[in-house]
Amino acid sequence: MKGTIILVEDDKTAQKLVTQVLEGEGFTVQAAETAFRARGLLEKHSPVLVILDRRLPDADGLELCQEIRQMPALSTVPVLFLTGKNTVADKVVGLKMGGDDYLTKPFSPEELVARIEVLLRRSGAADAPKSLEAEGLRIDFEARRVFIKDKEVQLSPKEFDLVAVLLTRKNRVLTRQFLLQHVWGYDAGIEISTKVVDVTLSHLREKLGAWGDKIAAVRGFGYRLDLA
Repeated sequence: MKGTIILVEDDKTAQKLVTQVLEGEGFTVQAAETAFRARGLLEKHSPVLVILDRRLPDADGLELCQEIRQMPALSTVPVLFLTGKNTVADKVVGLKMGGDDYLTKPFSPEELVARIEVLLRRSGAADAPKSLEAEGLRIDFEARRVFIKDKEVQLSPKEFDLVAVLLTRKNRVLTRQFLLQHVWGYDAGIEISTKVVDVTLSHLREKLGAWGDKIAAVRGFGYRLDLA
């Protein structure tokens, strides 16, 4: 298992969805509906990350975040706000009050997982792999080089990032908006043409040759790397 995540969310539907997604990724999830119950979980467990809703029956998640930051054992544990309070001002306040990231509802499971992965890498709770290999293709993350059957494939920086994100999330559909955010660095909600994704994917497929055929276009959504 990858560690324990404490989820503080009073909406049962959202709690169930997040728990299923995270358990599917190999995490243990301890869930609480109130700040009071969350305090008990925080004392009992050693979480690698805390997910907080802003709207709780007995407190604002901001208050609980401040408490976490004052606990010596948890002061450096990443806190991700997951909430319906979605204005820029809300986000700024959440980050200033000790949150490490702020994701608004509704959200996509893939983006939730990606943000958690980033937070855990930053905190050192999850070590990023130095390389990945699948069906003859190998990615060297430290050197930023890609090989197919030990022959290097010359890729642009964005092409490298694309094949890396596809491989680390193999067999999942990644939307064009998701790729714009995690490869190009655009913020969620920014209105921008997704054509750059299609063009770059086309060039990447050409350079990967027959291996590139494993990257499937999913009409109306995005792309998926199909591997056994």
